[in-house]
Amino acid sequence: MMGGTMAHEFMALSPDGEDTILMCHACGYKANRQIATFQKSNPNPETALPIEEIHTPGTTTIDELSAFLNISTEKTAKAVFLVATIANEHGHPEDRFVFAVVRGDMALNETKISNAIKALALRSATTDEIHAIGAEPGFGSPIGIDRARVLLVVDDLIPDSPNLVAGANKVDYHLGHVNYGRDYEADIIADITAAADGHPCPACGGKMRSERGIEVGNIFKLGTKYSEVMDATYLDEQNTSHPMIMGCYGIGVDRLLATVIELHHDENGICWPLSVAPFQIMLVSLAGGNPEVMRAADTIYETLTEAGLDVLYDDRDDRAGVKFNDADLVGIPVRVTVGVRGIKQGIVELKDRRTGHMEDIPLGEGLIDDILQVLDKEGRIILDGLREENMAF
Repeated sequence: MMGGTMAHEFMALSPDGEDTILMCHACGYKANRQIATFQKSNPNPETALPIEEIHTPGTTTIDELSAFLNISTEKTAKAVFLVATIANEHGHPEDRFVFAVVRGDMALNETKISNAIKALALRSATTDEIHAIGAEPGFGSPIGIDRARVLLVVDDLIPDSPNLVAGANKVDYHLGHVNYGRDYEADIIADITAAADGHPCPACGGKMRSERGIEVGNIFKLGTKYSEVMDATYLDEQNTSHPMIMGCYGIGVDRLLATVIELHHDENGICWPLSVAPFQIMLVSLAGGNPEVMRAADTIYETLTEAGLDVLYDDRDDRAGVKFNDADLVGIPVRVTVGVRGIKQGIVELKDRRTGHMEDIPLGEGLIDDILQVLDKEGRIILDGLREENMAF
């Protein structure tokens, strides 16, 4: 919608994403389904046969029609009825009835048709609105409708698809051997079909696959539209003034965090990646009123923070199970637990939140290095700088 073909979206692949992405592994083509294209194979040429009316009871969908006539869906024409808000010649918005035709084996892409007709808004037409132009839902075609009241848009594959079965605009009837150009003509011919899993890549012809994705950022060009209005200019080497070329760079911080959680969690809560975790260490004190444990936990907290680590300190007077459940829910990468048993043995317990691995490490001068080894065990972040310079991440 903004930036045109120079717009780029940054997607995190997720089955829960709101967008569908078409991707080709052969050449690297990637595009949002809203604008993705694909190679359309033209059918073999045929002699245009005389149009004929066919009794097709109860066949209101393409699949039902295909099964009833024992033909492939690509030999049918699909009618889609819409109402678009479009600026008229005076720039004022007005509603137009839009009749879209795509081949039966294709699906209409509403973004593409919106762009083709420059729609400000688009919705499905009501049954009364469809009847008003002389069409019949489930059995519609451009033949016999009130063309003066309709903006007719056909997919660019329709003119090359001969002898299609289309609606007769009469309940339980279709027309056979409908041909574009002979039987009807459109106001606009454009690519208005949606790319789908398995369609040929527009760049190399390889088979594309579709995946769901969450948009976490975008960039797009604004050109000089706004800089000219704001008189935002610069001088070149010849001291000539030019309007600045503007662009937008957007990072959806709130949805980025939500996406991280969506991709990094388990049944117990969040599993923050170390690179974006709000804290690196969750220090859990199980003092239970024991002053020795309280002092030890306080000392460990000071030691960790002085070493440059970000520590979330849970010194609440609560049961161990509650604290452990909360630690898993919050999802800090490493949990350090200080308890009565451990203090007596000179150890603390470390738990890797993501893997669930737990181990006991001794108290003392090697505590920091042992914790860093746990943080760095799976190569999730480079910790050498912290080790050598004793600085925060």
